[in-house]
Amino acid sequence: MSMRVRVGVLGLNGARQAGGRTRQARLSATTAFAILSVITSAHAQSVPAAQAQAKVAATVAFNIPSQPLASAIRSFGRQSGMQITLSSAPSGSVNTNAVVGRLTPADALDRMLSGTGVSAHISGDGVAATIGGADIVNAIPQEDGVTQLAPIVIKGGRRASSGSGYRGTPDWVYEEPASVSVISREAIQSSPARNARDLLDTAAGVYANRSEGQNPGITVNIRGLQDQNRVVTMIDGARQNFQRNGHGSTQRTYVETAFIREIDVEKSGTSGVGGAGALGGSVNFRTIEADDLIEDGRQWGGESNATVGTNEFQFDGASMAAVRLSDSFSVLGGISHKKIGAYDIGENGDIKLYDSSVHDGAAIFTGQDSYSYLLKAEAELTDDLDTSLTWLRNDSDFSQGSYNNDGDLDEDTQQVLNDTITSSFHWDPDSELIDFNARLWYNHTRNREKRYGSAINDDGFPVNYALGTLGFSIDNTSRFETAGGSLSLNYGVEAFFDRGKTETLEDYFLNGVDMTATYTGTTPSGDRDVYSAFANATFEHDDWLMAQAGLRYDYYNLSGDASLYGLEVKTIDNRRCRLYFPNGVTCRIWTGTIDRVTVYPENVIPVDNSDGALLPSAMLAVKPVDWLQPFAKYSRSFRPPTIMETFLTGGHPGVNLVENAPNPDLVAEEGNTFELGVNTTTDGLLSADDSVRLKAVGFYREIENYIALGTVHRAETGRDYASYVNVDGTTRMKGIELEASYDAGKWYAGLSYTYLKTDFGTSYSYDGTSYEIEPSIIFVPPRNKFTIDAGMRLFDDKLTIGGRATHVGGTSPNIGVLASNYVTEDYSLYDIYGSYAFNDTVKLRFAVNNVTDVAYVPALGTISLPGPGRTATASLNFKF
Repeated sequence: MSMRVRVGVLGLNGARQAGGRTRQARLSATTAFAILSVITSAHAQSVPAAQAQAKVAATVAFNIPSQPLASAIRSFGRQSGMQITLSSAPSGSVNTNAVVGRLTPADALDRMLSGTGVSAHISGDGVAATIGGADIVNAIPQEDGVTQLAPIVIKGGRRASSGSGYRGTPDWVYEEPASVSVISREAIQSSPARNARDLLDTAAGVYANRSEGQNPGITVNIRGLQDQNRVVTMIDGARQNFQRNGHGSTQRTYVETAFIREIDVEKSGTSGVGGAGALGGSVNFRTIEADDLIEDGRQWGGESNATVGTNEFQFDGASMAAVRLSDSFSVLGGISHKKIGAYDIGENGDIKLYDSSVHDGAAIFTGQDSYSYLLKAEAELTDDLDTSLTWLRNDSDFSQGSYNNDGDLDEDTQQVLNDTITSSFHWDPDSELIDFNARLWYNHTRNREKRYGSAINDDGFPVNYALGTLGFSIDNTSRFETAGGSLSLNYGVEAFFDRGKTETLEDYFLNGVDMTATYTGTTPSGDRDVYSAFANATFEHDDWLMAQAGLRYDYYNLSGDASLYGLEVKTIDNRRCRLYFPNGVTCRIWTGTIDRVTVYPENVIPVDNSDGALLPSAMLAVKPVDWLQPFAKYSRSFRPPTIMETFLTGGHPGVNLVENAPNPDLVAEEGNTFELGVNTTTDGLLSADDSVRLKAVGFYREIENYIALGTVHRAETGRDYASYVNVDGTTRMKGIELEASYDAGKWYAGLSYTYLKTDFGTSYSYDGTSYEIEPSIIFVPPRNKFTIDAGMRLFDDKLTIGGRATHVGGTSPNIGVLASNYVTEDYSLYDIYGSYAFNDTVKLRFAVNNVTDVAYVPALGTISLPGPGRTATASLNFKF
């Protein structure tokens, strides 16, 4: 009996709607780039009428061998970038045909299922497919011999950049049995940001440190962990390990919002690429691809955007374009410019202000002037081999400083240049045993600073901080079908090599003493190498059971020479006898003086610190019903000491040379994380077109050997110093994270909630002695953070109007020298936003942040830098 499938159009976050909201969310033309604006205007009136048909007609490279139906469908989903959801499990007795070559998804399915008695249909918008098998138990006979089958629905998977989740969060996030969050392109474009760190505020369990609010570099805090590479921060998989010491956070990532495709956040340890040396998860800023700019059926395309606003939001614009030179080769390029001034703080509220950093209502030096550049080439060398090469540069100028006690303004000018180069190689031949990836990347961050102040010459004292990191990874995935279900093995190696160099262009002498190390010692030079090997097995049974087990081995080595400075007072007799007594031996009258001179002898301490650890992980997920997936996960993580922690020396710049000491004997931090979570995905709950998405995770984390600043006594000099030490006992963090959304087409609502409790150790041991002095662990995130976002879509989805309310609890840091500066109070912020799409190529976006003009100090910030007051922005976006 012949069989066919009847299916409606299935979409992702409004792909059900005419035109597709998600596809309208694009970067647009900027008035700052006049030439591109003219080109855009010429195209604005000619909207492609057959975009959906062109998408269906797009070809993909397939290599699917003959195999049982269930595994064949999984291979199809993987190779087409889609994820499979089975509403009824087909029998393994059906074998499919081999499919090799570049085909449309429809042609590939037709060839794969030919003669099997199974049919498939791709929806009109090309984002979904329905597949049925002849032996599905609940098949219902229909008229004329036609059978309506229980469907297998294929939806956008990990390659999807948007979905029906909260503000465009891809659906795979709510189907992944792990604590992950994604900030989608839709959310990025809808939220004009002074800094990319602002985009992280709505993610559960994630915080952006703002203690260095004058610095555009991003410091990410996940579940209470930050700095010293505890959270691995990446751009396209390339680690951003640069750090610089100061009075606030130390880790820095420089990236602009214009080129970000999505931000992927992993909140626990993983046995895969990117997990080496990560104690508290990872954040990966993924850049745009040619397919994001080129509409299906065209050979080229581009986008431009211009944003202006109030409160010194002067300009943020970008233009980017891509061209497909052939069916297998494309290139992409872009440029962005952001110019932001020193913002005014809010006027409503009672907060403590520092006259040294807030002047006439403005937080001084909170502006920046930055340019970013992106070049990317993508090639499909053969049907089963593709590669890419990307270069991203961020060039930022900004200043730091304050008013001194004399009322004069001290300004340190900063120029940061960040270059990230990544290359990837993917080979997926006609074999389920090979799905091979190789990556090579290099990141170099250089911070050129000119320090000004009373103790330094009038021209400023130049200091250069730099860190280069070279890394690579190789991994392969092999897939097998067993009697009990499907088994996949992912295994490989990765490594990275940090090379830090801090130097001055000239020596700095104070009262005849070389004090140069006071500028170079707090962000010291040194080398660090990290190696890792890993394997992870995933077993799936009948689409209701998933089990994972992984094992990673991490090894590190720190090498070089560290310096420890002592202090001695020497007596130098410069006298000469002017007149002797008659005995000719005893001096009666002296000329000259006896001088007391302070010297700082340098003790060179060799560093050769290495260690390794086995790190297991395990996960179990079940799906008792289609819409519910509880899961449990355990992971062990390992974070090697950094160059800064190991080689620290010197002291406060220009003041004290004997304040800090290195610690070549630090041991790595090790963590155990336990998680219980649940995923919920439901469509058609209250109406035919609505969707419900929810992820809730509870976690408990224990950390041994946590590294923090303490006071130590060094026998070489007989003096006490500040030094990084391993904290005794167990540092604990526990909490609850929730992200959820409801989308009914005409209106939507979403929320995120975080509860976090941290408990840091209060004692440490050094050289056999136990100290009760509490380390300066400053950054303790708030216990509660809550965001709710809701809006409406009107006039056939052309107009969107929404609002967002955010409440953040207060913080109470541990005792430390500067801790009182980092105490923050509860605050609530209210934002409104919206957009109007004139057509598929022109969109106007608008937003007002901090509508009530609240004066507040942001969480993980400092009272010397309150947050910005009311700010209105307008963005004009073009696609050409």
